[in-house]
Amino acid sequence: MTPSSSLSNNHQSNHTIQSSIQSNSAIADSFTLRKLQTWDRLAVETLCNESFPIQYPDCWYDEVVSGGLTSTGLFDGEHLAAMIVSETKCLSDCNIEDQDIVAESPSSVHVTYILSIAVNKKFRRMGLATRLLNNLMTSLTDNPPFTRAVFLHVLSTNSAALSFYQMHGFEFHASLRDYYKIGEEYADGCTYVKYINGAHASAVSFSDICKTFGNTICMPLKAVCKMLSF
Repeated sequence: MTPSSSLSNNHQSNHTIQSSIQSNSAIADSFTLRKLQTWDRLAVETLCNESFPIQYPDCWYDEVVSGGLTSTGLFDGEHLAAMIVSETKCLSDCNIEDQDIVAESPSSVHVTYILSIAVNKKFRRMGLATRLLNNLMTSLTDNPPFTRAVFLHVLSTNSAALSFYQMHGFEFHASLRDYYKIGEEYADGCTYVKYINGAHASAVSFSDICKTFGNTICMPLKAVCKMLSF
């Protein structure tokens, strides 16, 4: 293969990727964006059961569709294709393990926690999750109560989700050992944060560095030991 033909193939490949991205963006824009309502409850529960290994209690679904949480869906006609659920609150009202995500007094800072992003399998890789996340970020930027950080928890083994959030500017903050219970098993999680409205990360202490390093070393060893136990 000559250099010129290689360049031509690369150009065609890049053109194909760009066309695919533009096509997916057009598809995502064609879906109807609206707040989730009480009549969407069954669709929300079905989507969550198909998307996540953990089971949410009934009261969580009630909050999602009744306005207790900020919940937005993308609809293909009348069918729920994707959803995002978040909550904005004072940092002091967050779990203790999350109160160091912003380098300011917890009692005076608002943060937004993303509880869930789910996309129906039929509609994945169409840019729906990106549209939902961008819509949320736009609503929070330069608007009261001036959220200082958007954060979430994710399974440490969910490589697709980790890549998605990293691609959209979220930074690793902390490892969460045995954070999730899936059936009878415990699984590690991690916290990712995106800073907005002029906020920045807390100063990292030496003990935090040691803890992160220890988790990085131990987590693969745990997985190997678990495989060898079968």
